[in-house]
Amino acid sequence: MFERYRQELKQYYDSVGFVKEVIRKYEAGEPVPMLQKRDAVFAEMDEYYAAHPDLPPIRLKGHLYTVIARHFEPVIFRGSPFFFEMGLRERGSWGMSEMDLASSWCRSRIMEKVKGEHPIVTDLEARFMPLYDMDLHWKEESGVGLCNIPFSFDEDHHTLGYTQLLQIGFGGVLEQVRRRKEAAPEGSEAWHFCCAAEEGCLALFTIAGKFADRAAELLAAETDSQCRRYLELLEAAARKLPARPPETFYEALAFLLFVREAVASLENIGISQLGHLDRLLGGLYAQDLAAGRMTEAEARELLGLWMLFTDVKFDMEHNEWPETSTCIQLGGCDADGNPVYNEVTRLVIEEHHRLGLVNPKLNCRYSKQSPDEYLQVVGKAILAGHNNFVMINDDIVISGLERNGVATEDARLYVSGGCQETMIEGCGHTEGAALYVSVPRILDLFLHDDRNTGFFRPLAEYDAFEAFYDGFLAALRNFFNLMTDQRNVRQHYNKEYRICPLFSATQKGCIETGRDYVHGGARYNFSTIALVGLGTTADSLYAIRELVFERKRLTLPELVGILLKNWEGNELLRQEALALPKYACGQQEADDLANRFLTDVTDHIRSRENERGGNYIPSLFVYYYFQYFSDRLRATADGRRNGDLISPGCGPSQLRKMTDATAPLRSMGHVDFTSCGGGSAVLDLKLPASGGMDEKLFAGFLRACFQCGCPTLQPNVISQEDLLDARVHPEKHKNLIVRISGLSAYFVALTPEVQDEIIARNVYRA
Repeated sequence: MFERYRQELKQYYDSVGFVKEVIRKYEAGEPVPMLQKRDAVFAEMDEYYAAHPDLPPIRLKGHLYTVIARHFEPVIFRGSPFFFEMGLRERGSWGMSEMDLASSWCRSRIMEKVKGEHPIVTDLEARFMPLYDMDLHWKEESGVGLCNIPFSFDEDHHTLGYTQLLQIGFGGVLEQVRRRKEAAPEGSEAWHFCCAAEEGCLALFTIAGKFADRAAELLAAETDSQCRRYLELLEAAARKLPARPPETFYEALAFLLFVREAVASLENIGISQLGHLDRLLGGLYAQDLAAGRMTEAEARELLGLWMLFTDVKFDMEHNEWPETSTCIQLGGCDADGNPVYNEVTRLVIEEHHRLGLVNPKLNCRYSKQSPDEYLQVVGKAILAGHNNFVMINDDIVISGLERNGVATEDARLYVSGGCQETMIEGCGHTEGAALYVSVPRILDLFLHDDRNTGFFRPLAEYDAFEAFYDGFLAALRNFFNLMTDQRNVRQHYNKEYRICPLFSATQKGCIETGRDYVHGGARYNFSTIALVGLGTTADSLYAIRELVFERKRLTLPELVGILLKNWEGNELLRQEALALPKYACGQQEADDLANRFLTDVTDHIRSRENERGGNYIPSLFVYYYFQYFSDRLRATADGRRNGDLISPGCGPSQLRKMTDATAPLRSMGHVDFTSCGGGSAVLDLKLPASGGMDEKLFAGFLRACFQCGCPTLQPNVISQEDLLDARVHPEKHKNLIVRISGLSAYFVALTPEVQDEIIARNVYRA
């Protein structure tokens, strides 16, 4: 059945194609059902807009839901009892897209109005465009390579309020919306919000009903007994869900997948978390088992079918950068702080491994309360080369969120999605990737601002490290002040076309305040800034302190001149810089400086307010920007040369090869990662497949990581020999899975550049 379903999925998604193929077909005049539906939706919405020019944007979004629900046609796969494919998004889209979708109408039409009425939006974009140029190497004359797009809104990294939804269904949400609407003055912001959210709920019910009707049609002609069983399950579920809450394990799985896909198709945002499965489904599984409604084997079958579609949709076998932004959460604790581990935890991990899946991403929370059995189940899969896991330290994340004003019961229900970006489930949008910043590049520009960015004053003749350090911090603060100020201005106007009343209705605070989440209606309204290159920055500061101010080996201007020449003619000095203590290498003096710097920077970031009335929070989850920014960074004082890699996440740079995993782990305990306020901080560890560990020893290793204060661990258990052989004989290693930077992939599908980076990583022994 799995293979039949896999082929059915493949045939459908092959026919749809990725963005470039969809656009090619469309421009060539070939029939593209997805874009034909989009054009029909746009035409109807344009007519409605012309007839209602003064209607608030949020009401236009509400009407868009209704129009989409009317025009879409359900796609049902005979080999699965789940319903989710609306046929409105290209292959590889989890909600957003590089092109206009049916759900893009508000963004497309209202954006034009916003830019026309508020030219400052375009002016700010043009002014700051050079700062994020990702296409230019460090040595080119234009492009600063300082940050990614600093004026965008993170339309990914969302999670629905699954906990409440599984208790009351969208019917319960509709009741809440209608009560709030009755209490709001007609024509008020709250009244308009509730009208739009009401339309969204009703559109969801229409969509589910069309799936049920289609299943009934297919049943009339279906002769295969297994397919008939699936269609019967599907029809019954679609008649009930999502208006009413699920009552069985199957219904809960169907509910989660349907609402994730349908809301993403209606809202044009990335719903990157499928749910905290074991916490949400453990009780239903136990009830079904006890009542004889389901066996363990049937539960495994359902889980396998439920998880399978992402890998096929994103064509994992051939995709050189298979970002799916599709995660499930496991482990951790419930709202009362009780550890979460049950049969669902075990079944998800075992079936994911047995089927050789790469997605959904397995984001696993753990703490000192986590049972040994849980860590051993994880360890068994990882040691077998199933490199799909992220291990997230509950104490660090929960304490960081509490430090940022999040109530304990809300913090305990955090999930992570996209990659490991922290989200407070059902409480708003933490905007996990508002901005990625190359911190070493800011230090580089502080030392010699030859790009005339206007951020930094000319370098002074500092006579002491403390004065230099304070000057650099002032430059950093100046940068973050300017970037957040201009970003807030732009977002103040752009939020009008980013409204998502259906999604907002599932977030605590939005119905109560009668405001969309982009207007600050949710309980929490964070925006996350990712700091790239902590290790490289800290090591460079340490080298400047030692070489210039302590040992007085040279002056600061002399060092700047040497760096401009890429250390040429100064190899002995470079070796001296390389030999200095380095962050995350088990050397406390270097770690202490890194901790001081991180605290100073994060304190300032958390003091900045965003356009939604929340505050910015820092993160050390850097995705693959440590690679992108490296190519745009000149030589640094730590001994690094032009274009060499900078440090990833919260880990060490690769200037010093290490084999003992205890070195970076010891360093984790010297840094207060709760200063990130709940933002992710990720340590990558590449461990040898022949390390001699079994699952019990690996569970002990995970506990050691936790006790050392490692915030988030991305382990790769792999054979270096297999990696090297896979470059020569890819046909022998088609199933070799590696963890890159927030995603996993088949090694042989990656580009040679990414393969080289993975091969070059330190190999540690635990």
